[in-house]
Amino acid sequence: MESEETHSSHLESRAFALLAAGNVSAAVAAITEVAETPAALEVLAHLCQRAYRDLKSVSLMTALAWEALEFGLKRAAISPDPDAIRYRGRVRAIAYNVGANCWPGWGDSIEIKPADIAQGLKLAERSYELVEELGLGDKAIGTSLWLIGALQMAAGRVSTAIAQFQSAEAAFQAAQLPLPAAMARGYVALAEKALPESHLRGTDSLTAILRSLRGIESQEAQFFADQLLTADWVFSSRWPPEWVPNPGSVRVARDQNGAAPAISDRRREAD
Repeated sequence: MESEETHSSHLESRAFALLAAGNVSAAVAAITEVAETPAALEVLAHLCQRAYRDLKSVSLMTALAWEALEFGLKRAAISPDPDAIRYRGRVRAIAYNVGANCWPGWGDSIEIKPADIAQGLKLAERSYELVEELGLGDKAIGTSLWLIGALQMAAGRVSTAIAQFQSAEAAFQAAQLPLPAAMARGYVALAEKALPESHLRGTDSLTAILRSLRGIESQEAQFFADQLLTADWVFSSRWPPEWVPNPGSVRVARDQNGAAPAISDRRREAD
């Protein structure tokens, strides 16, 4: 008799083959018609990541995520509270993680189209709604607001993104998390750099925040500094030229080959 782990592996392999063929609904059915809800949600979450990392298809990833959300929320609606809360929490994490993969600021060599960013923003907003419904607290609120702002920035809605980053900073401060708060301030500065009227202020502010983070002997601080530098490198090539008074001044993170800085651990996934 095969173990539960082996059974899940076989399910995932079959579902992945269907997903790779572009049959999202069949891939989902291959899992949800056989596995119990907790196992099904775990396999669906893993398949979303494989759609991104192995298939390099953001559109397949988001389509799969929406079906996973629908499945999880339907099961939550007919389940007793302890299970319902657990299912909604897992759905929230899937929405966040897939939304994060729709953000081009990681510098991955995967094509992310405007339609993908729009889908990612919807998933991020749905994740934030679940954070509030589940009462997950200020840290989760700050993280969710940061992602919404990041995707708004990627969509060119820079002023709106600045407001989201400022709200994220306030949530992190309420949670007494100074390093994530500094990260959120860094994104305010990054977005301000994109606007002609605040370019110089944003440049100075980002430089000061990066210097401060680099001066802290903490893995988290160095991660946030690396993340900001990579995002600065990515978005400096995305902004319309007329938005940037001196395009050469914003490319602060290239290596000798012109590539984005390497980051070994982006910790993008939700808890």
